Amino acid sequence: MNPSTPTYDAIIAGAGPVGLFLACELRLGGCSVLVLEQAPDPRSPFKTLPFGLRGLTVPTADALDRRDLLESLAAHAANPAAPEAHWMRQHRRPAGHFAGIQFFHDKIDKARWRYRLGPAKSAAADMASIEAVLTARAEALGATIRRGYAVKGLEERGDEVLVSAGDDVFPCRWLVGCDGAHSAVRKSAGIGFTGTDPEFTGYSVRAVLANPRSHGVLKSS
Repeated sequence: MNPSTPTYDAIIAGAGPVGLFLACELRLGGCSVLVLEQAPDPRSPFKTLPFGLRGLTVPTADALDRRDLLESLAAHAANPAAPEAHWMRQHRRPAGHFAGIQFFHDKIDKARWRYRLGPAKSAAADMASIEAVLTARAEALGATIRRGYAVKGLEERGDEVLVSAGDDVFPCRWLVGCDGAHSAVRKSAGIGFTGTDPEFTGYSVRAVLANPRSHGVLKSS
């Protein structure tokens, strides 16, 4: 450990939406924050459309709205240079699904929605936009984000935690694991994972049928 390395109030493992949003909140409280992310590059095809689409729950949209981040998120997601999902070009725009049964915008009468939970704004965005907006917010508030630093282990020393990441050791008062289901922080701390292995995996496939009528499929108008 470099003697000049500051002792952070909090180190967050994982620069995903949860870790970045927490970094913003801690900075608002006056804490010094370091975010360590194992991936050297935040860009990934799985974070952009169509695979990166995420539906924002009411509490999530409400939390972003309270921090004036929903408009920034909508503006970033509307970037004309961003790749567009294939369903955005369909004649009938899908609005979502209920138990796997898809429904469309033209079958929704929003005028009949007398009561709504949360902000009346878009509740969907791609992961790349979410992370980009939260990264800009965290850095503007003074959080330090280091990419290419995978947390390898930790050591508790009284009121201090020494975090090994990359080839460095970072001291902090609190270490927060926002590094996913295979959390290195959780494993290093000896915390068990209660739950079951996933039993369902979904795949998105775009196919062009040479003769759809021969398969009982009618081409939409």
